[in-house]
Amino acid sequence: MAFTGDFHTHSVYSHGKGSVEDNVLAAREKGLKAVVISDHGVCVYPNNIHPADINNYLLDIKRCREKYKDITVLSGVEANLLSNDGDIDLPEEAEDFLDWINVGFHAIRIPDKAKSFFSFWLPNVTFSPNKTARMARNTEAYIKAMQRYRVSAVAHPLRQISLDLKALGEAAKDLGVYIEINSKSCVLERHDFETLCRTGCEFVCSSDAHSPDQVGDFSALRRFDGAGLDRKLIANWDRLPNIRHYKKGRREL
Repeated sequence: MAFTGDFHTHSVYSHGKGSVEDNVLAAREKGLKAVVISDHGVCVYPNNIHPADINNYLLDIKRCREKYKDITVLSGVEANLLSNDGDIDLPEEAEDFLDWINVGFHAIRIPDKAKSFFSFWLPNVTFSPNKTARMARNTEAYIKAMQRYRVSAVAHPLRQISLDLKALGEAAKDLGVYIEINSKSCVLERHDFETLCRTGCEFVCSSDAHSPDQVGDFSALRRFDGAGLDRKLIANWDRLPNIRHYKKGRREL
């Protein structure tokens, strides 16, 4: 038994060091059956996919999909959570062309709107006098994003942001969204995994590779194993995760 795919990798279209094809070749070398190219949100902001590049981005993925028939190459994005209302930096028209959508909070990504800056971003990067209320609002923001968009996975939960993992896990289970075990920046501890597992949600373990040599890095598995939990809860362990669709439900890869 082994991991079947890496569902979070970056290329030069955001701030990765390799091309789309470099990541695909690295995944093939590791014997993976699937790889997601998931560069940062589509917006005019440093280290993200520039809107003018989205067509070339998707074309590069399509070319690799046609060239390498022995691996499933999926188009994706790691969108940035931007507001208490669950806004993310992903244009509606772009969402239709993506197979996989990771959503996470990144302190470096400052919201464009003043309201979101003051009510969401600033309280999360500075001192918040009411941590319990902030945690509840953050969690609700993720849940709203999962309801509004075709989110596949919550990227690196608890990194730079406080969350109610019980409420998040319950919503993820109901909506068919995976919780990511991120090998680049996993901050989940034993009790966090235990809390999430009690909700019945499932996980996906990914590399968050920013260079081709990091593709297929599933080292965060040791944190999950350290909690003594069943690897069958990880959707890309000896099987492939499902892709979430709005009207058609979820389909297998």
